Amino acid sequence: MVTTPETIPPSPQLPDDPQRARSDVRLLTEGSLIQSDGYCDQPYVVIAADGAWVCVVTSSDDHEGDPSQRIISRRSTDHGATWTDPVDVEPREGPEASWAVPLVLPSGRIYVFYTYNSTNLREVITDVGTSPRVDTLGDMVFRYSDDHGRTWSDQRYTVPMRAFDIDRRNPYGGEVLFWWSVGKPEIVGDAVYISASKVGGFREERLGFQRTSEGFVVRSENILTETDPSAITWTTLPDGDVGLRAPQGEVAEEHKLVGLSDGSLYCTYRTEVGYVGAAYSRDSGRTWTEPDFARYATGRPIKNPRAATFVWDCGGGRYLLWHHNNSNTWFGTYRNPVWVSGGLERNGVIEWSEPEIALYADDPQTSMSYPDLIHDGECFWVTETQKSTARVHPLAPDLLDGLWNPPALGSEGLLFDSCASVAHSIELPRLQLRRGNWRIEDARAGFSFQLSLTAGEPDRILAEQRDPAGQGWVLRQAGADRVQLTLCDGRRESSWTSDPGTLEAGRRTQLVAIVDGGPKLIMFVADGRLQDGGADRAQGWGRFDSDLRGVTTAAPVEINESTVERLRIYDRPLRVSEAVAGTNE
Repeated sequence: MVTTPETIPPSPQLPDDPQRARSDVRLLTEGSLIQSDGYCDQPYVVIAADGAWVCVVTSSDDHEGDPSQRIISRRSTDHGATWTDPVDVEPREGPEASWAVPLVLPSGRIYVFYTYNSTNLREVITDVGTSPRVDTLGDMVFRYSDDHGRTWSDQRYTVPMRAFDIDRRNPYGGEVLFWWSVGKPEIVGDAVYISASKVGGFREERLGFQRTSEGFVVRSENILTETDPSAITWTTLPDGDVGLRAPQGEVAEEHKLVGLSDGSLYCTYRTEVGYVGAAYSRDSGRTWTEPDFARYATGRPIKNPRAATFVWDCGGGRYLLWHHNNSNTWFGTYRNPVWVSGGLERNGVIEWSEPEIALYADDPQTSMSYPDLIHDGECFWVTETQKSTARVHPLAPDLLDGLWNPPALGSEGLLFDSCASVAHSIELPRLQLRRGNWRIEDARAGFSFQLSLTAGEPDRILAEQRDPAGQGWVLRQAGADRVQLTLCDGRRESSWTSDPGTLEAGRRTQLVAIVDGGPKLIMFVADGRLQDGGADRAQGWGRFDSDLRGVTTAAPVEINESTVERLRIYDRPLRVSEAVAGTNE
């Protein structure tokens, strides 16, 4: 049965934590540390049968690809607030062990699958020479734990992988398999599926710049019942010689799949063209639909740079998608902030909501990636890593509720309504400042402007509240079809402009401009859609100056009534889901 919005249960409340209630749980440094020494990647968690969290990490003493790269595990019995000292799943003496993905069975046994350089190859051929990095090749192997992740089996077992055409075209003719996995195994029906990515070659002297890649799946139909690891059977999918490819370009990698209510599979993955790749399988992974981009319910493709993008099953017909809401096409520093969209299964497909910001770092150059979703009891957490520090973060229940159960826009925080107020001065909240060990901070810092307007003459002011020195804010029509918001604290000024085509002559537009003082972003929601830059720019959101402070003045709010039918101002950054509801009124 497909779950409808009316039957979806509300998201739970997080455990009481007075300190957390005063902070912004989206801020990166508010999370609880998992590891902050050496290199740490893919901090993935399963919940053991004794209730503890078991986190498996790809780690090394120095950097990604270091010869000491190995698999370690830790346990936590307090929802990630503290962790035990690491236990080696594979030792640092090598050869390299990497990209671990854990699975807990209903029986309580925990498996960890990973890439293992079993032949101890010390260099590989690339397009321009050789590379000493050897952590994305070899066998798929696993160990297991029958004591809730405290210790791991002495023996290592191999999962057979069938070669595809992309393997036979690599520099070794398929004798060496280049591959890695970032997607935790999924139990769908009576089978277990592990998604992974094959690589056909590398552009440069160091691995990590894959020239061609495509996805594959290994399926086991007896792992849930077979207690002898050597007797577990495996099938490499899809059928044939070609894996799961990108809709455009030659890069399709870091596949992550989930099951749907009818047993179908849905898979997301990163591409090199700035969008999330996606496909469905209706026959247990043997064949897949023609690759497409994951899309919002409105039909727009979901933007994402060359960064991990994961889909998670949250139960009750609900899904969550991690992405970065920009279409930059390289690795770079395009992984901050983190956005999530909520998905609902309808008629065998997942319809994705407009996204919300889940995590951000103050430094725009900080990247967050390789997350895992933890669903424990009635609460949700997410892990992430910056490759040198890994953390776990609670997800705010009202954020999740808004994704799956879109709210109406109420009057909370409403400061001004032009249809109910005379023009007068209003006081907007000061924006957050963080400097070293001191901060001026409010978890709800920011404000929002909601307008109902019709395009007028180009470059005219729509509404403003500014003193003679220019301190305050102004909304103006930029050209014939855009809206610009400018903020000034008397010392510095920041502006951001909506996407081209926001306004159209003779058509009423419902618009919300959100100023979010946490990640320091300005974003626009127009007629039910969060603007994403479309085909004209990589993203629809812009950063304002991190030193910008208060923009309140004693000046009155002035409105161009010939163009603006209504203006409402809120003393908080609206959730995107609220703004969507407000612009659909």
